[in-house]
Amino acid sequence: MYPLDVERANSVIWETEPIMAFIGYRVVEISQGRACAEFGHGKNVQRIGGVLHGGVIAAVLDETLGMAVLTVNDGADQVTVELKVNFLEAGREGPYRVCGQVVRRGGRIVVAEGEVRDASGRLVAKALGTWYILRREVGAGR
Repeated sequence: MYPLDVERANSVIWETEPIMAFIGYRVVEISQGRACAEFGHGKNVQRIGGVLHGGVIAAVLDETLGMAVLTVNDGADQVTVELKVNFLEAGREGPYRVCGQVVRRGGRIVVAEGEVRDASGRLVAKALGTWYILRREVGAGR
């Protein structure tokens, strides 16, 4: 499905996944097997104590790694099968940068890895995930 346009990707994401707009998530880079995005440290992404919420970290990693997978997807759709996140540091300083890249693409399974870094470049979280590529059925009108 690659190439994808950054502006179009942001429009589609914000329209179809309002939580990403709520977070302030913005795709800044897409290339074959790789994607990066940024988001700020506003009130919508914080938990008690003013640190970055773990659920937000998981959501942006899922979105970004999924976008990287999308660049190598020649099927009809894809779904996240598994996502493991290691939370390494408290996120206290935005903007944050989240990047993901494909590690291996098989027939229907794609493995990707990614990370979230704060404004100082500190590694906040690291992730490894698996996506399943859904195939178009022969004769389907899609």
